[in-house]
Amino acid sequence: MRFIIKILILFVLCSNNSFASQYVLGTAHYLGNEGVMIVGEQKKILFDPLFDKNYKRFTLVPEKLKLKMLGNIEPFKNIDAIFISHSHADHFDANELSSYLHKYQNVQLIAPKQAIDKLKLLPDHKKITKQLHEISMEVGEKPIEIFFDGFQIEVLRIPHVGWPDRADVENLVYRVTLDNFTVMHLGDSDIDPVHYLPLSNFWSKKATHHAFIPGVFAVDANSELSIKELLNVKRITHIHIPMNVPDNLKELKVDFFSIPDEIREIIDTGSSELKSV
Repeated sequence: MRFIIKILILFVLCSNNSFASQYVLGTAHYLGNEGVMIVGEQKKILFDPLFDKNYKRFTLVPEKLKLKMLGNIEPFKNIDAIFISHSHADHFDANELSSYLHKYQNVQLIAPKQAIDKLKLLPDHKKITKQLHEISMEVGEKPIEIFFDGFQIEVLRIPHVGWPDRADVENLVYRVTLDNFTVMHLGDSDIDPVHYLPLSNFWSKKATHHAFIPGVFAVDANSELSIKELLNVKRITHIHIPMNVPDNLKELKVDFFSIPDEIREIIDTGSSELKSV
């Protein structure tokens, strides 16, 4: 898979002038609900990949994909890190994740304390302690920055959708830079701008090539542009989409993941719209 990415990058870079300002940096592969795999030239990461509940509403990871993931079979071979947004059962299953980490002890897990606590209740959890990176944050706390193994990871806590209800849920937003591009995963973040406006310096200091945000953010024809400007994001793919895709979401013609195994290219357009300060 990484070889294919290299070929794609070289192909586009060497194409004619119509492609001169745009090239492929990596790919995003849909797993189910908010599960996404990001593949770069060297690195490979997973967001919310292993869960066992869908509340008869959201898409589960198909068994064939899960078996490939658990078997370290392409395109899931040699995962570097896993990121968990929060500990709800449609995003995280402690037993499955524990089994995976025991089997692949080079894989690092970055997760909120509530998810780590569930892992620590399982037998033999001490064998994976070195793989666990616990994030404990309060809403409004300054973003955390972590560097390891070629990753720059920025984390902040945004309230779970439905705020002020579910205020106890540790929902984390990850902005991850790998292989010279940046992606963002919002978990189940609430849509109220009050959570994002005070963080304008954080958003503006680094551009995000591709963000994965809940479908509830797609409220009208203007919402996508507003989100891009607010979060300093070039491209958006919506996740957490019901199995029966709402008609209003289709009418808005925004990009969204709904079928496992779908792929999106992560593009650098070279546009001035994508800014860093």
